[in-house]
Amino acid sequence: MSRQIVQPVNQVRLTNVAVVRLSRGGHRFEVACYRNKIVNYRQGTETDLSEVLQTERIFTNVSKGQFANSKTLKKCFDTSNEEEVCRFILANGDVQVSDQERAAQLESTAREVASMVSEKCVHPISRRPYTLPQIRDGMKAAGFMVHPTRNIKQQFLDCVRLLQEKRVLDIERAKMKLAIVLSQLQEANDHNDGLTKRRDAVTTFLINEGVAAADIQPSTGDNDTRIIFQSDPSLYRRMDGIARHDDVQGRLEIIQQCVTEEGDVTLGHELERKAQQQQQRDEHHVVQSSGKQHATQSGANDNNDDDNDDVPALSDKLQSGLRLTSNTDTNNDDNDHDDHQSTITKVANSRKAQKAAQKKSKKAKRREKEDAVEREEKIAAEKARQKERDERRGIQQNSTAGDGATTSISNNTNQVSNAGDTKACNTCGGSFAPHEYRSHFRSDWHRYNVKLKMKGCATVSEKEFLLCDSDAFF
Repeated sequence: MSRQIVQPVNQVRLTNVAVVRLSRGGHRFEVACYRNKIVNYRQGTETDLSEVLQTERIFTNVSKGQFANSKTLKKCFDTSNEEEVCRFILANGDVQVSDQERAAQLESTAREVASMVSEKCVHPISRRPYTLPQIRDGMKAAGFMVHPTRNIKQQFLDCVRLLQEKRVLDIERAKMKLAIVLSQLQEANDHNDGLTKRRDAVTTFLINEGVAAADIQPSTGDNDTRIIFQSDPSLYRRMDGIARHDDVQGRLEIIQQCVTEEGDVTLGHELERKAQQQQQRDEHHVVQSSGKQHATQSGANDNNDDDNDDVPALSDKLQSGLRLTSNTDTNNDDNDHDDHQSTITKVANSRKAQKAAQKKSKKAKRREKEDAVEREEKIAAEKARQKERDERRGIQQNSTAGDGATTSISNNTNQVSNAGDTKACNTCGGSFAPHEYRSHFRSDWHRYNVKLKMKGCATVSEKEFLLCDSDAFF
């Protein structure tokens, strides 16, 4: 028998949907879009609305399939045209993003920031850029967090600043190679004299801004003069202001965006770089020692005014002697100091580890002793409780035996036959028949024994409960 195939006519299946939500006039409006198309629409790369929306209808709840009313649209948006309302919601609504999409977006942003740092930053001495894995490891070590909505360039500047503050990497911005072009002026009578004055003015301005005189390279052409120099990217606006100054009247050109060392690393470059590092370290030591010596000499000058002529000569001799000794002995002293420091740290670490192990072993032994004592106390208390219970059971059995001496032989045989069906009470002691077992737990005797047990007192038998006063036990 054939069956009729029923196809849904009014049902819209929304798969792989991204929801854009907007609240307006006390109502919620939603549109169903394709994933990764909303960003393209907002950036302007996608203009076809049918490529963005899965259905050109406006919902109040996409998951339930509830459509918005035309009266509500007219009230909130002053129009009932759904296409215009969809464009307004796409432009101003909130996008519902899943966890995976958010993680992918953060990862792509972090990759862009790291690539920008690798392209525009170099090592201060070698002038070579870092690789992308080194930058990513440095960002993780410095604790840099990517913001999903901030500008990439601003996050790049924040990342470089954080790497410099945390000293994770020796890094700085790569310098820009710029040129200030000075053209000849038509109203100037003496062209050469005017260009010379303007060139001197540019050189003075650059030196005042911190540019080294060795980095300034003027070159004169037929009709203009180019002053080539290297500057930090943060000073670009100042350099542009210098080029447009009234005394200069030139223009600024960018020759190279980032100045980096190119080619393979050779042994000569590495030796030269290490020599520069050692020279900077020696100069730092000399400055510190000369500062200390200057402080001592200034104190001596305050006490002895007659020896003022001999102090400069002594300071010069001391400084020259310090330079000579530092240049000859720094390598040996540094190596010996490093070896000695490494041995000291190893010994200190081994002693710390031994002390920590001893403390742990002592704590473990103390804990084992305490556990053993607690275990023995619990065993003793359990044995005493079992002994008291056995004694109570013995009294109960004796009393029942004395009372049952006057019964008949037939009753004794019936009790023996039904002994296997009795149930015992762990709190009160004794055994009860099945029809008496439930009523026993409702009796005042059992409740009284439960209260005694909660108070930590010994329980009583049924006869003692009937004869005694409750105030004596509490």
